[in-house]
Amino acid sequence: MSPLRLLIVGGGHASLPLLGHARRLAEAEGATVTLVSDRSELWYSGMTPEWLGGVYTQTDVTIPLAPICEREGVRFVQARAVGLDRDAREVVLADGRREPYDVVAFDIGAVNPGRADAEAAVWTKPLWRIEALGRFLDEAGGARRHLVIVGGGAAGTETALNVTARPDLHGLSVTVLEPGQRLCPELPTRVGAWAAETLRRRGATVRLGTRAEGADAGGVHLPGEVLPADAVLWATGSVGPPLFGDAGLSVTERGLARVDVGLRSVDDGRVFVAGDSASVAGREALPRIGVHAVKQGPVLRENVAQALRALGAGHDPARVPLRPFRPYPVAPLLLSTGEPSAWWIAGPVALKSRLLLRLKHAVDRRWIERYRSADTAGSRWDARHAAARG
Repeated sequence: MSPLRLLIVGGGHASLPLLGHARRLAEAEGATVTLVSDRSELWYSGMTPEWLGGVYTQTDVTIPLAPICEREGVRFVQARAVGLDRDAREVVLADGRREPYDVVAFDIGAVNPGRADAEAAVWTKPLWRIEALGRFLDEAGGARRHLVIVGGGAAGTETALNVTARPDLHGLSVTVLEPGQRLCPELPTRVGAWAAETLRRRGATVRLGTRAEGADAGGVHLPGEVLPADAVLWATGSVGPPLFGDAGLSVTERGLARVDVGLRSVDDGRVFVAGDSASVAGREALPRIGVHAVKQGPVLRENVAQALRALGAGHDPARVPLRPFRPYPVAPLLLSTGEPSAWWIAGPVALKSRLLLRLKHAVDRRWIERYRSADTAGSRWDARHAAARG
């Protein structure tokens, strides 16, 4: 009997526990494991804003996937998945190749809405595209440049706070465009008010009630106006990739794959979806933040193993009871501020202190070091702020 084939599509936050236990899974369930990912590394969302702010290096905030695959006996295919053929049980790659599976687990993230009108922008989803903004900032130095951030939610605002605190970017002007009436509308009011006040104090422009229509080489298109920009960050939220709907899977109006509480597709017991591109039954309103994807990781690992075990015993994986994903009752969120302090947010509660930044750094480093062997990444607060004070 041929071994079962487990295909992991996307090296994201939720799939890392599955990938990191692939050898034991293969031995226990008699399976081969293949990872398909369009990138050779994972960008960790919790640390990326501070990388843009000059606190971390790129090495600090990324996890190479190839060493994990080599250690775990996983075949690594670097390619972009563009389709799912459920009848043939194959995932279609951008170059036309097909990867077969018996069980497939997707963790491919979401994409920004409105991207068709913003081809010239740097998108925040998928996150690896942020590397282009890092290059722009490094090349800008003290030159006069204008960065426009489209979207004043948590992602856009945290980026703006970190970038405007970099002492080496004294020639950079920043504008944040938010269609709502305050920054961070998904967070407590005091967080958005503090962020707007801080950004303006640092010389940034915050334009509320302003919706961008697109971006090109000339700048950002607003109703009746073109706002010149040397770089544009498109931080406009999340919608699902078209792959799931095209495959006939049930999706939400935002294109997110509908899964049960075990992260199994409601239409296909051999298909699992986790992370930003999944809409979990009864948890449809969960925000697309990394803390939920990280918490889904162990659930995905256990339930994929259950599906493989069922197939090995000749059972229907759609009927196997699965471990339910239980999100935090109130999801904690730690936001960096570009200062030696951080916000801790849980529901309506929001606290800010230096101690919370230390907590954030400790939590981030502990998580990322689980998956790569390297010297513990260190913060550069003292050197950076000493330079800023001159």
